[in-house]
Amino acid sequence: MRVIIAGAGEVGRGVAQALRQERRSVALIDPNPSAINESQALDCLLVTGSALSRDSLLRAGISDAEIIVMATNNDEINLLACAFAKRVYSEQVGDRNASGLIAIARIRNPNLMNLNRGAGPLEKWTRADHIVCPNDEIVDQLAAGLLAPSIDEILPLGDTSWLAVTTVEGNSTLIGMTTGKVEEIFVGIPPIYAKSSAEGDDILTNGSEVIQEGDKLVFVSSSTEPFSQITLATGRKDPEMSDRPQVAIFGATQFGNKLASHYLNVGYEVVVIEPDLDAANELVGSPVGMNKRLDVIHGDPQDEELLKELEIDKHDIAVAALDDDNLNIAISMRTFDKGVKRTGLLLKDRSLVEAIQRIGLTNPISRRLVTITSILKSIHMNLPGTYQVLPPLSSIISISATISDENSMLGRSIADAENKLGVRIVMVDREDENGIHFVLNPNQVESISAGDRLYLLLRKDDLKRVEKTLGS
Repeated sequence: MRVIIAGAGEVGRGVAQALRQERRSVALIDPNPSAINESQALDCLLVTGSALSRDSLLRAGISDAEIIVMATNNDEINLLACAFAKRVYSEQVGDRNASGLIAIARIRNPNLMNLNRGAGPLEKWTRADHIVCPNDEIVDQLAAGLLAPSIDEILPLGDTSWLAVTTVEGNSTLIGMTTGKVEEIFVGIPPIYAKSSAEGDDILTNGSEVIQEGDKLVFVSSSTEPFSQITLATGRKDPEMSDRPQVAIFGATQFGNKLASHYLNVGYEVVVIEPDLDAANELVGSPVGMNKRLDVIHGDPQDEELLKELEIDKHDIAVAALDDDNLNIAISMRTFDKGVKRTGLLLKDRSLVEAIQRIGLTNPISRRLVTITSILKSIHMNLPGTYQVLPPLSSIISISATISDENSMLGRSIADAENKLGVRIVMVDREDENGIHFVLNPNQVESISAGDRLYLLLRKDDLKRVEKTLGS
């Protein structure tokens, strides 16, 4: 399978790198020779040119492509280029509707999707099959991580579910218990699907594994509600939250405003500190700004007197959401030092995330990394493949695949399919007769039906074998 990616920035290179790890054929297009040079190590076909150039698309192998991803830094070009790519593709292969090419457009401005103020729904006129604008996913992932900061890793799975990876402490009540018994004994705790020992051995669980101190356990939950039970059961402790939680958000940016809206919707008290007067006034005049539980303050986020006046130490959560990575890091560290135990920050540079995580004082989210994951998710909506990597368990990955009418898994029970594939099926997304999707736990599924989308964990070394079976 050939995938063409237009845009060799950090997002485009991140998608290309992930696909090359899956042994996909990838072509990367960018008009900037420096960006192309920085991509040399990816072992891709590199094309210096524009996504709106017929010659560039032909050199990238558009006639053999199954998927094209528009990931430049220009939203309008990304949208226009989807239609152009499909036209060039149809000319080359004689497919009038270009049905053999999936086009994915990444956009950064969510207002373009607004039905009243923007140009939405974009898919109807741009010929893009998928629009990736992960703003909501970024906010959701950051907020989920701050619900249970003691959990090592919280990652999205599908649209509504979560992977939670956490380490078993010496005082955990799970020690000596088998993985299959945990769900039976602890009310509200989700199932354990994978485990890594203190020695670093990663395995998919079958229910018989005895839990030991230092084990990393992988839970799959359909909501964020069980996070507190996971924390308690593994012997960890999250900071206390007041009855009326107070949140300080630094930056009335696009993401800062979305975070404010999120926390207001769940009943929290929110203050937004914004150094730019126009941005602060814009938030005040917006629908979000009308909420009585919101205060907007124009001021310097690093002003000690302002932080003292705000009584920042009495806040339950502080999030740095400005457009400057270094400033966000400084603010997040400062608020933690002043007593805010749940701190988070948004970063552009994904390489900074691991460094910040090692410090362990705050919850960082890379906007670009979430964007890469969202694009990969859209790619794998159309073919099996790596959907999610679990950083604490390097040899375990998550993939998803839709079951066709001819698939060998059709009609099998979950247990039978797991044995056949050598995987753990953790979630089933099923569509009813009205076209409404709903998520099922595996124990709710009697047999696998056509159209079911399976989410599963497997060993990285088994990807090609499993992918071949699921694609059959």
